[in-house]
Amino acid sequence: MPTLHSTPAPTQAPNDEQRCQQLAAEAVLATLCGRAPARVQQVSLVDGIRYGLAPDPAALALNRGLMEDLVMVGLAGTVALELAGYEWPDLALAEAAALELLRRSLSDPGEQAVAAAYLQVLRARTAATLRRSWTEVQVVAAGLLEHGELGAEELGHRISCAQHLRGKTLN
Repeated sequence: MPTLHSTPAPTQAPNDEQRCQQLAAEAVLATLCGRAPARVQQVSLVDGIRYGLAPDPAALALNRGLMEDLVMVGLAGTVALELAGYEWPDLALAEAAALELLRRSLSDPGEQAVAAAYLQVLRARTAATLRRSWTEVQVVAAGLLEHGELGAEELGHRISCAQHLRGKTLN
C-alpha cells in the first residue's frame, strides 16, 4: 500500500469474516488517527477502503507524526488478523508496502539503516492501539459483514456507538 488513497491490500484475507476484520481494523485506526490523508470515505468488502486524498510525500518527510500514523494504518489489517488468531502466511508481503512508505519518508541515512526495526516498533504500537480499540473494530467488522459497505458517516457512527458502549460497560 504505497499510498493510502485506496486499498485493497496487496494480499487479502481468504474469507469474508477475515476480510471484514482486516478492513475494519484499518478503517478504525484511520478514523481514530484523525489525519486528513487517512480520512475514510467508504469501506467496502468488495472494493476495500477509499480515502479522500493521497498523502503528500513532502508532508510525510516533514511530519514524523503523520508518517507514523499512516504507516500504522497501513499495518492495521494484518496486525488485526494476527490478534484475532488467524494465520497470515503473506505477512512479509503485506508489510513490504508499509516499509516502502516508511523508507520514502525517512531522509537521514542513519534512519534508513534501521527502517526495519522502526517498522517493528510501529507494528507494536499498532497492535497496542488495536487492542485498546478492539470493540470498535468488532462493531465495524459486523456492520461491514452485514451490509457489505459502510460510508464515512456510518463508520463514524459505529465507532462512536462502540466507544459509548465500552465506556458504559467498563465504568
